[in-house]
Amino acid sequence: MDKEVLDLPYVLRPRGLRTGLTALLSAVAVFVVPAAAQAACQSTPVTKPFKVFGDQNDYSLVPNGGFELGAGGWSLAGARVASGNESWSVRAAGDSKSLAIDATGTAVSPAVCIDINRPTVRFFARRTSGSWGVLNLRVRFKDSSGHTNETTVAALDSNFGTAWAASPVFNIASMLGLWNPDQDASVQFVFDPENYGGSWAIDDVYVDPYGRG
Repeated sequence: MDKEVLDLPYVLRPRGLRTGLTALLSAVAVFVVPAAAQAACQSTPVTKPFKVFGDQNDYSLVPNGGFELGAGGWSLAGARVASGNESWSVRAAGDSKSLAIDATGTAVSPAVCIDINRPTVRFFARRTSGSWGVLNLRVRFKDSSGHTNETTVAALDSNFGTAWAASPVFNIASMLGLWNPDQDASVQFVFDPENYGGSWAIDDVYVDPYGRG
């Protein structure tokens, strides 16, 4: 069954636009990604971190995706682990950290495996400065020729607000053209605020290892 995208009260739009759109990016390109002989994404521990929002799907935390143990495995430029956790403490009640990203900074996650059984990503974010800042989310991957590519998944604009909120569900497998059980891809998530638009914070970055795209 298709995962439902929740109708949440904020706006997504591509980089550079100043007017809000009210839905996810509707036109996505299909990219050629390497296909394994068998889908090789390994099983990982799961929880239901977004159940408070009506999302009962199981998710697995991206390595160091809660930032409680620092940012090991993440590549940071103009970003740092900071005090302050997302408001629901979905990973653990005692959590107290998140990742602060400057307006001109970037944060790149460790590599994670995506396939049709592990298709989606979801996280928490909030705008921490600026009145119109945009947080772009891109996926970095290698194509079948070994070239590194990036494609924009979404952009959270200023309507997302300064309070913590959960992102929509983004189906990465569909966007990369992973339609068959014998296909998978190793990807990294690139969080990149629009330059000079404002700073952002993110927390608790999860992938869904048992969903269906």
